Amino acid sequence: MKLLMTETSPYARKCRVLIREQGLTERIEEVHAMPLDDPEELLDCNPLGKVPALIRADGTPLFDSPLICEYIDSLDDDRWIPKSGTARWRVLRFQALADGMLDLTVGRRVELTRPKEKQFDLWVQRQENGIRRSLDLLEAESDKFAGAFDLGAMSIAVALGYLDFRYPESQWREGRPVLAGFYEKWASRPSFESTQPPADA
Repeated sequence: MKLLMTETSPYARKCRVLIREQGLTERIEEVHAMPLDDPEELLDCNPLGKVPALIRADGTPLFDSPLICEYIDSLDDDRWIPKSGTARWRVLRFQALADGMLDLTVGRRVELTRPKEKQFDLWVQRQENGIRRSLDLLEAESDKFAGAFDLGAMSIAVALGYLDFRYPESQWREGRPVLAGFYEKWASRPSFESTQPPADA
């Protein structure tokens, strides 16, 4: 199997961390595919032209990180996504919140890379407000995920890492000591250290 990815994509990083945590690095090859270059292999398996995309052994492609993570999780008995019940919805809820934070952070970065005269300050402010509210909710509900090793907790950690990478001025640790401690625990894991985006990217 192949995972089409970039080292800077936080959505791909979710999949890459899970691959490592599940011990699947020998079964899933990571292939660099820069979306802006429209590589044929990526467009053939994902008409959206986005990473990550997973090409399964039978050639069937999967795209969108929640779906890919669900499939990766099915390959091992050590489940990071509960199969049913309250625990499943807790994990998926936190994954959705983390992915939403990533969407806002990516959108903010895209807006700020536009020429200054074409930037929409109100849009940037709305994205920053959404990130701040999400961080506050996570600090308030940290007891529901801080001690867990599941897809919800991992997705939150990936989102926090992406804030450090693309929005360090958010200073998200200030006033959120539990969230800061939670992130440090994840940042020291080999799966996180080996998927850290290049500092100069």
